[in-house]
Amino acid sequence: MLHAEFVSTSSLSMGKSRNKPASKFEATLKKPKNLGKAESKECLKTRANLKKRKKHVLNVGRVTRFSDLPLDLVGDKILSKLPITSLGAVRSTCKLWNALSREWILSNAAKLKRQVLGFMTMDYKIYSLRFHLHKDKYRGVYQSRKHIDILNQVEISKVFHCHGLLLCVLKDKSRLVVWNPYLGQTRWIEPRTNFHKCDRYAFGYDKNRNHKILRCFDDYDIINKKLSFMVEIYDLRSHSWKVLDVTSDLAIEYDANGASLKGNTYFFVQEEIPPGDGSIVVSDLEDFLICFDFTNERFGQRLPLPFHSSLQEAVTLSCVGEDQLAVLYERLYTIGTLEFWVTTKIEPNAVTWSKFLNVDMTPHDGYLSHVGSFIIDEEEKAAMVFDGRRDDQPSKTRRYHRAMTVGDGYCGLYEGLRKCPTETRPPLVCSSSYLPSLVQIN
Repeated sequence: MLHAEFVSTSSLSMGKSRNKPASKFEATLKKPKNLGKAESKECLKTRANLKKRKKHVLNVGRVTRFSDLPLDLVGDKILSKLPITSLGAVRSTCKLWNALSREWILSNAAKLKRQVLGFMTMDYKIYSLRFHLHKDKYRGVYQSRKHIDILNQVEISKVFHCHGLLLCVLKDKSRLVVWNPYLGQTRWIEPRTNFHKCDRYAFGYDKNRNHKILRCFDDYDIINKKLSFMVEIYDLRSHSWKVLDVTSDLAIEYDANGASLKGNTYFFVQEEIPPGDGSIVVSDLEDFLICFDFTNERFGQRLPLPFHSSLQEAVTLSCVGEDQLAVLYERLYTIGTLEFWVTTKIEPNAVTWSKFLNVDMTPHDGYLSHVGSFIIDEEEKAAMVFDGRRDDQPSKTRRYHRAMTVGDGYCGLYEGLRKCPTETRPPLVCSSSYLPSLVQIN
């Protein structure tokens, strides 16, 4: 149901006018039809006519036909206010709505840039979050939350994002599911072997835009009596798994979500201490980024970070649009400091950095227990940071999924996300330039 400020299409007469018979277009609307891949000539003609109209204020009392709605009103006053997860219902209304929503989304990336779409799990169910980042020092951050009914029949433990698609890991480890929030499509994926609790996943695509799922796990070698790092990949186009011949000493943490950028996934990695080697000082261990290239199906070389972190300090990755990677460094030994860095160049085997923001958190020490995810706004030189605390038995008096907006000399608190559930994870924030995907996955 549309917000009160919108023009509800149900209030507009779809029937015949008293002065003239119903048009061919109106008659078409009365007959429900399945949406095909190709738009009808009539739909294209109507859409073209709408695009020629100049912007004007809609007089609701005089509108008698659906086709009288101007394109700018449909897009700016209706589609822009709807959650991405609700656009599937809009598309299924009729062929014209399908065409208008598709074209408006593809041609209005700039208008959608400030709508931030995220997802969070609460009690193993998925909820969508929508944020509007305002210019007034972020004092008016608006948030809405909506339960995702399409995945209500299963329990979801983890969520990953790539280019408008989501990869969901089931709590019982029986299957994976890929979901397109815009098209409302799902693809259920069976394991090659059993999935495990400590599996690490990534979601990306190759140079041909073929989406793939990376799975990393530790397998115990009975003969050599040691753990082996195993890597396998699922191809959505061929519907098949295959094992990759990858030799690596990587220590990718179970809870470390990689950042998907230009089809590849970047991980934050810390060097492991060899078993039985007590001569290595923990603070001397190397930390770096590493990229998994979904085209070559290989890990790249170690990429340097602009700082050196210890095992107790938080390092979190995010994306800035479709071309930049961002990293947040939460210092442990310099109390109350958040460092934000953004790439000026990023490729599977090369990276350069520029400091974006340095925030003194001393006045709000202890508010964020651990950074879980974040987004940044380059135009306003500010960021929104989400609490990353995860607790299977949270206190009834403590809040989780808190957020903070920070900028140059500004720090604002926001506690409106939710109170503690029975199991919590930090929200997955897709990007500050999230766009829906038209990729067919079923």
